[in-house]
Amino acid sequence: MKKYKQTSKIKSLATEPSTFYGLENKYDRIISVLGGSVAINQTINNDIDLIEITRKGLPKSVLQTLSGVLSISMEQMSHLLHISHRTLQRKSDTDLLNVYSTEQILEIAEVISRGIEVLGSIDVFTSWLHSDVRHLNYKKPIHYLDTSFGTTLVKDTLGRIEYGVYS
Repeated sequence: MKKYKQTSKIKSLATEPSTFYGLENKYDRIISVLGGSVAINQTINNDIDLIEITRKGLPKSVLQTLSGVLSISMEQMSHLLHISHRTLQRKSDTDLLNVYSTEQILEIAEVISRGIEVLGSIDVFTSWLHSDVRHLNYKKPIHYLDTSFGTTLVKDTLGRIEYGVYS
């Protein structure tokens, strides 16, 4: 497995989308999607680091960044994570989320990163995410981001688009 070295602070996709397009590897892009180096406060150089972050938990503050990138409310975000909206409201921004929520957040961040890579921009990806897609039985890709099987299906659909398969 190739090890990447993070050379500088990674900025948030939400606040500086232009910097996202210049990032070289998938781990830096995931950090950017989640709010940048400051929000994560840990480097991600490989899949082992992703596992460690999953076990430790991500701060609730990344959910606000993610909901902004996905153009959904925090209530819709809570549905994607299978957590009650009220439970999320009670947490402070620095409270860490559990393993299952963190893992789902990382999978969603990977979908966002891949979607922007395939479709070319955050705006085009967000528009696609909220449109009915033939390959997904004319349902919106956003509705599939609540399970790991759903995120895999959405990534597969993006792969089909990348290779020109009618989707």
